[in-house]
Amino acid sequence: MKYLYVERRLSVSIFSYSLVIDCDVCVPLMMKKEVPDGGWGWMIVLGAAVANLVNQSLFSQFGLIYGDKLKEMGHGTIGAALVMNINSMVTNFSGLITGPVLKNYSVRKIALVGVILTASGMIFSSFATNIVHLIISYSVFTGLGLGLIMPSTFVAVNEYFSTRKSQAVGLSMAGTGVGQMLMPQVVRFLLDEYGYQGTTLVLGALCLNGLPGALLFHPVKWHMKVVDVEGCAEKKHLLVKNIKIEQTDSQQENEETNSKTVKSSDKKDRAFFQRIATLLNLELLRDFQFIHILLGLSLVYTCSVAFSMLFPFFLQDDIGLTRSDTALAMSILSGADILSRLTLPLVTRYFHVNSRMTFLIGTACLAACRSLLAQQTTLELIILMAILCGYTRAAVVINQNLTVSEYCSETSKLPGALGLNMVAKGIVVLSVGQMFGWVRDYFQSFILCIHVQSTVMLLVVLTWSVDILINKLCFKKSLIAS
Repeated sequence: MKYLYVERRLSVSIFSYSLVIDCDVCVPLMMKKEVPDGGWGWMIVLGAAVANLVNQSLFSQFGLIYGDKLKEMGHGTIGAALVMNINSMVTNFSGLITGPVLKNYSVRKIALVGVILTASGMIFSSFATNIVHLIISYSVFTGLGLGLIMPSTFVAVNEYFSTRKSQAVGLSMAGTGVGQMLMPQVVRFLLDEYGYQGTTLVLGALCLNGLPGALLFHPVKWHMKVVDVEGCAEKKHLLVKNIKIEQTDSQQENEETNSKTVKSSDKKDRAFFQRIATLLNLELLRDFQFIHILLGLSLVYTCSVAFSMLFPFFLQDDIGLTRSDTALAMSILSGADILSRLTLPLVTRYFHVNSRMTFLIGTACLAACRSLLAQQTTLELIILMAILCGYTRAAVVINQNLTVSEYCSETSKLPGALGLNMVAKGIVVLSVGQMFGWVRDYFQSFILCIHVQSTVMLLVVLTWSVDILINKLCFKKSLIAS
């Protein structure tokens, strides 16, 4: 027979007081629920991959889709950077609402709304005649939609897995990689056949294919796994834990009435601000290490956004590649990204490398590969370096949210932490990201701009390495002291 300790409270009234005794009792109920770590979780992974395939992959195609249209409007790299960075800002500032919304609504509802907004933005952008129209349609509508899809798909996958979390997240994000590999060819074909307006209308319709994927996001409580838990030996007596004297209800009511009249106004004000802070998990901002992690993630993310925007321009304007060759290079880079998403989690799991260290190593390698790519002039060498960039890029992309999840181990704080991460990225991408566009236009050099991005990434690697080293030394000292 299996038993479980449960608390029981015995209450005995004595005059105007009640004697309360807390005790432990062994009862024969020993079952516990755990996340499935598989099962329907793999359908969640499939749904996230489908949603990412046709939505998230569009982000890296911005230069290919809107490059010629922006030139017709008379805007250079600064204009393109403005549209792209406002899109990223809206996407990430939506973290202010996604954290609280994820606590109150299901991830399926949020993902469905995100898919509809993304598709609407792409369709509206087909009628754009100036940059303001593009900002409203692509930057605001599509940006907000992507901002809802990203955290909802991650949280959906994260809820279903424990030991296989890294592998599941990698597979779910492989949909983005597949989309980034296929979309350049699709966009090239659509632009050649239907022009700008037809291309954006078709892409808007393709985005709606994320709806079936989002419908697979069942609440995890529907698929919880029931397991046995070893209990304690049967005991025939009660174990008295605490004996305390409590006042009866009449005495408590009299005292509480007096105190409430004095402190009611102060409590209301405090309760309001406490509710806001709790809803957004603002207590995380007291942790310097968490802020340091957010800053590093935001800077690397901004460099990735800037590179995605500049890469097609660099290949066509600086190297002189055709639209077909440019699409080929982008597809090969994304193909290497997919391969990395499928294999890298297995490698890191085998060698027990945590998410933050994987992100750190990936950032260093990616910075080096991009700087080497910027120096190439032939298609063959560009393709070779694109393969290396794609493989190392996956290590950075996969572990963005996993680094936050790993640091904030409490499930209740994860939506708020992801929201704060998105807000930090939105602030940095609009400031530092716009600087990258200015560097390109001022010096008239895509190569220099790419090198500046790599330098920023290496600064993140340096500061994080120092932080990790200090933490390890402090941990060793604490062990020695104990």
